[in-house]
Amino acid sequence: MHVRSRTAAIAGMVMTMLAALAVPLVLPPPAQADQVISNLAYAPAQPAGSKGHLLDLYLPAGGTTPRPLIIWHSGSAWSSDDGKTGAAAIAAVFNPRGFAVAGVSVRSSAQAVFPAQVHDVKAAIRWLRANAATYQLDPGRFAMMGDSSGGWLTEMATLTGGVASLEGTVGTTGVSSAVQTGLAFFSPTDFLQMNAQNLPTGGLDHDSPASPESMLIGCPIQTCPAQVALANPINYVDANDPPLLFLHGQADFLVPHGQSVLLYNKIKASCGQGRFISIPGADHGLDFVMDPTRFGTQTTYTTANCSGTTTAGSPNPTWDTFADHIRGGLKMGTSCTVAYVPTTWDGAFSATVTITNTGTTPVDRWAVTWAWPGNQQVTDSWNATLTQSGAQVTARDAGHNAYIGPGSAQSFGLSATYSGTNARPSEFRLNGVVCTPAA
Repeated sequence: MHVRSRTAAIAGMVMTMLAALAVPLVLPPPAQADQVISNLAYAPAQPAGSKGHLLDLYLPAGGTTPRPLIIWHSGSAWSSDDGKTGAAAIAAVFNPRGFAVAGVSVRSSAQAVFPAQVHDVKAAIRWLRANAATYQLDPGRFAMMGDSSGGWLTEMATLTGGVASLEGTVGTTGVSSAVQTGLAFFSPTDFLQMNAQNLPTGGLDHDSPASPESMLIGCPIQTCPAQVALANPINYVDANDPPLLFLHGQADFLVPHGQSVLLYNKIKASCGQGRFISIPGADHGLDFVMDPTRFGTQTTYTTANCSGTTTAGSPNPTWDTFADHIRGGLKMGTSCTVAYVPTTWDGAFSATVTITNTGTTPVDRWAVTWAWPGNQQVTDSWNATLTQSGAQVTARDAGHNAYIGPGSAQSFGLSATYSGTNARPSEFRLNGVVCTPAA
């Protein structure tokens, strides 16, 4: 039987297994995006009438602009061309944190075989970067996230930046398709080892001509190892890759836990940046790997600078943990302190603001925001560019002081007028993170 004679049977088999395992196919809660722009075509439909070249944008009204972007793709065993489904729930988590979210669809394996799916996601990234100004996105701060086959797509996008053979010619060209960090959930990597890594109780027959992996590649995977190798994200790992966080349940029935073990070992051996959270007892699904009843049981493997560490019980796999990883990978900062020192005279004052990066990752390009408690009005600034709208003030780096290493600080100053009281602002934020007042 020719492998392209895929019917609804394989999709039905996989989806039936997902349902039997109570894997959530849509992430709660419902989205609360401030603006949703649906069905943007990043390339012409192929085939006509299909959905694989569409994306949805979820844009927050608040926060500083340009906005960092999270690109989401939902897993489906490569059987769906509607992978943007599920992005609404991701937006509900990240829009309030100041992130834009793009749900991106790619062609299904029934519509096109590998590397079409990688060509598609790279085309979507290029389109988003080329249109960043239109949607007030920060083209230098793109992250990607996905689960299962969406996690595989995330790893391929994160680890193959600059790999010309995987760019393709879909849609917009001549723009970078690189992302700056990735977050992948329970992803397949080396298809040829999946059967050997199945749980003792069984699992999907990944070597079958009708398996999701064989359908993606376009041949029974054990008969075409060279083509399978091109679809293995492990084979693209090197020391220059962006930081990648990935999670896997040890009781995953559909995608063996060992797939992520292989990836972590390659990142560590290559002196890359990776963090692998392994959750005992967790099956295939976000509700499983993020189950609070398992908090504290996980093991976290972290590698950077050619060395690795193992931590038992932390960090917990929560949205806060994931947001910290993304912020760190995008060099936005994860924690900070602020010192505000004013010098006041009749109806006017000057102030020095010193921001210290108390996180473990660098900050590259910063915006400090606050609201005046009175009628203060900025008249001048130095070592930063200040803009004011009503009581809201944004101070952006001056270029020469854009970098703040871990434990380091940058200062800027301002002059302003006021009448009445001149109380200090109650809160300063560094790239959206609330800073602790310095002692």
